[in-house]
Amino acid sequence: MTAALSQWPGSGNRLPQRSSTVANIILPVDGRPLSRLVLPIGRTLAQLYNATPHLLYVGRQQRDRRDSQDICKVLGLTTDDISGTVLDFHCGNAAEVIVRTAKQLPHSLIVMCTHTENPRQAESFGRVAEAVLAAGPARIVLVAPERTERPWRLEHVLLAHDGTPSSDAATAPAADIARRASAQVIALHVAARNRVSAKVPGSLPAPRYVDQPQHEWPAWTQGFMDRMLALGAPPSAVHFDLIVAGGQAGSEIAELARRRNVDLVVMACDGNWSDTKHACTRVVVRTSGCPVLLVRPGPAA
Repeated sequence: MTAALSQWPGSGNRLPQRSSTVANIILPVDGRPLSRLVLPIGRTLAQLYNATPHLLYVGRQQRDRRDSQDICKVLGLTTDDISGTVLDFHCGNAAEVIVRTAKQLPHSLIVMCTHTENPRQAESFGRVAEAVLAAGPARIVLVAPERTERPWRLEHVLLAHDGTPSSDAATAPAADIARRASAQVIALHVAARNRVSAKVPGSLPAPRYVDQPQHEWPAWTQGFMDRMLALGAPPSAVHFDLIVAGGQAGSEIAELARRRNVDLVVMACDGNWSDTKHACTRVVVRTSGCPVLLVRPGPAA
């Protein structure tokens, strides 16, 4: 059950460029074809943020060090693929190098494939992606291999929000990138039946009567929208829809993303990545059909 509750039509005009919230795009590649799926996404994000894209290749030993032309052959890249990018070569453990690079480069965003070879378990990502996520990066875009290698444009952004304060961390990044791309924002709230979010201080849980919007939805919608707009989504700049659904959060988010041809899902992801509560996030990443930007809430959340 899904209901569109309100719409905030925007001007559709780009805002003047402000200081970038992302300065460096890290694109881990390992020579396997699936790792190259991040290239069109990384290039587009680099253009939107006016950021520097870094192609990051990690060799196992120092003797693996090669010149840039040799590395391109190993990675299966062309001169067009590396044009305008910084080609970084490091030795060591791939996940550790990725995490360390993200910490060293200011305002970095990791964009990586969930796996470049078959994962050990169907519900798991690749070994490197799992290790990077376990380190808790501030921001990371995950790309499922099912997307295939094709051009990527950002026209529709889906913001997943469960009403808890921690999920607010995804609001400003979603609004920011939508402004830069003149994209539509679709905010989706999945009203869970167990209403766990209602127990979290500062939460804005959905009303009890999910299937009867005429009773409580107007006041709830206004409160939800006020919170979104206060956190960085001015209606004058973004075409903004709010949709409420009831059911399993992961499947509802993924289904809406496919049905509305969403180009990017943005959602908060906090705590221990191995925790079962992130099963929803895994479902979204694997089945939404588009890249997913995960944002880690700060201490304030």
